[in-house]
Amino acid sequence: MDSIELPLSIFPEVRLAGRFPLADRGFGTTYLGPAHAFHLHDYAGRMRLTGLEVALKPGDVTISPAGRPSGYDLPAPGRHWCIHFSPAGGHNGFTLPLHLRLGAAAASVRERMAHVAGLHARGPSDPVAQASAALAVQELLLWLASRARPHAPAAAAAEQAAAIVDQRFDEPLTVPAIALEVGRSQNHLARQFRARFGVTLPHRLAQRRVEHARYLLESTDLPIWRVAERVGIPDPQHFNKTVRRLLGASPSAIRAGGGGGLPVDPDR
Repeated sequence: MDSIELPLSIFPEVRLAGRFPLADRGFGTTYLGPAHAFHLHDYAGRMRLTGLEVALKPGDVTISPAGRPSGYDLPAPGRHWCIHFSPAGGHNGFTLPLHLRLGAAAASVRERMAHVAGLHARGPSDPVAQASAALAVQELLLWLASRARPHAPAAAAAEQAAAIVDQRFDEPLTVPAIALEVGRSQNHLARQFRARFGVTLPHRLAQRRVEHARYLLESTDLPIWRVAERVGIPDPQHFNKTVRRLLGASPSAIRAGGGGGLPVDPDR
């Protein structure tokens, strides 16, 4: 078993979310839970996953299906981000590999998982937060499924452009500069990027910036102007407008409704 099928129309129920330590050696502990376990690993090691053994690198994602055994052998203790979510039935599902190597895209996933953890931490007395957490998990799983789909070699330039955005969003990037770096014309890159990712390159750049902004607003006490500088939007008015447009709230409102002081290192 190297993939899992998840429903499109039924959102998951988040049962656990956060960043946790792990120090298992020699596959000495077997995990067999009633929920699917979605992990982003910050360590190297080996994992037994539904009968398969996979080599883990920092930035890898795995999904341990409910009711299937998993275990670890780590050369040194580490930590991982983890979301446990309820299995659900339904038709018109989508398939997701149990092991994905994300590279630079792991930073975006890390920040999305931190956001889910913050929402889940508000507890059952805040049903809006719990519904938002479920929606965020479903969106993340769909994004990973889209990323895992085979794509034509012609989309290589789009992949290169996405990697530049993921790794260097804090720089003053422009579409002409990215196109020049990947060796394509602006129009050609624009067509490839939209065909590969379903959004425009400027939208993905803005989205990546506000994802990191939300992460910093929710998990640090950095001044808002400093957050804006860190994500590559130093103009306060433009930063405020971009955050409102993509996240539906002002930076100050996002900070006020943040995740309750999660112990996150903003500089990783």
